[in-house]
Amino acid sequence: MTCAERWTRSSTKRCVIDLAEMTDNIVKQSDVLKAIVGAVTKEFNCPVYSDEVREEFKKPCFFLAASSTMTPHTVNLIRKELAVKLTYYGKDNAKNELAYMAVIDRIQHLFQVGFYAGRRYLHIDSIEDDRAGEEQDILTITITVNYVERVTHVINLDTIESVDIEYTTGGEHEEKELWHQSIQEE
Repeated sequence: MTCAERWTRSSTKRCVIDLAEMTDNIVKQSDVLKAIVGAVTKEFNCPVYSDEVREEFKKPCFFLAASSTMTPHTVNLIRKELAVKLTYYGKDNAKNELAYMAVIDRIQHLFQVGFYAGRRYLHIDSIEDDRAGEEQDILTITITVNYVERVTHVINLDTIESVDIEYTTGGEHEEKELWHQSIQEE
């Protein structure tokens, strides 16, 4: 049996079905932020404010800010990166290295490998921490999430009508084969 004969239409259909299912799992950035806020709120039992609220907040608390990058990868796929910055303000009597390291450990444990945002499981690319403020008493933690999305709008491109592949099989007893396949719309 030649390689061309082993290729079946069912494998092509399975690929089309898999790609169609991917479009149902589009991740919105707001879903990612909601998942992170929910997990942090549950773990620390303290408020998570948007970045705009900077007055009259209750400590301990987190502030949340995000930035994103979208890069076309192929005609059908885009790469997305979402950097979520959590800024932690601890209680005034808990501004010490041990308290900050405990917060960092809990965040790292909470998002060790990844998390669910809607129906999609997203992997964490990195978790980085730093200090800010005059007394280095403000903890910042940046969680970076990279993921791939399927392009949701149709781009009208020319379709390949036929494919010719020339390949060699057989090792010592080389045998060249030519595989020609016409592509038909279903």
